[in-house]
Amino acid sequence: MQFSDVLRARVSTRDFLATPVPAASADELLQAALYAPVGMHKYETLHLSVITDKGVLERIRLCAASAIGDAAADPLHGAPLLIVVSSSQQGEIGALNVSCMIQNMLLAATDLGLGNLYVRGAIVEAAKDRALVAAMKVPNGFTPMASVAVGYAREPEAPRTAPKNTVTTIDRV
Repeated sequence: MQFSDVLRARVSTRDFLATPVPAASADELLQAALYAPVGMHKYETLHLSVITDKGVLERIRLCAASAIGDAAADPLHGAPLLIVVSSSQQGEIGALNVSCMIQNMLLAATDLGLGNLYVRGAIVEAAKDRALVAAMKVPNGFTPMASVAVGYAREPEAPRTAPKNTVTTIDRV
């Protein structure tokens, strides 16, 4: 797929099939993350947790559901794969580095024909549970910050013909 086609095809998937993502595809997503720009080349400040364990995925879902007061809520939308990005840097730079990795994985997943979703709130809630953070194999000193939910979309969407964003202003100086 051409890069411009990937950009148009990338949409948030909110209904995944339970079909597992092949390990080779997950590896491609991880490689995409490693190509992301990282401030001052501080690669050691980032950690990736690849989660396919249904029990851990359910615990993450329950943390988020509890936080919003809806036991049935599923912010992972049934995705069979979740890649959590953690950082040892606090504040803006850590969040920006995490977001760069996330964006690379979202685009790579789209290129592979996989549905994908940027998941942040559920990870923020899960990060409050020390036992769950340990189950995600997040090293000491790192905080889970965001993730990519990946799988096969139950009903894939057609690529967009126009950006969803029609309100951001652009000035040329």
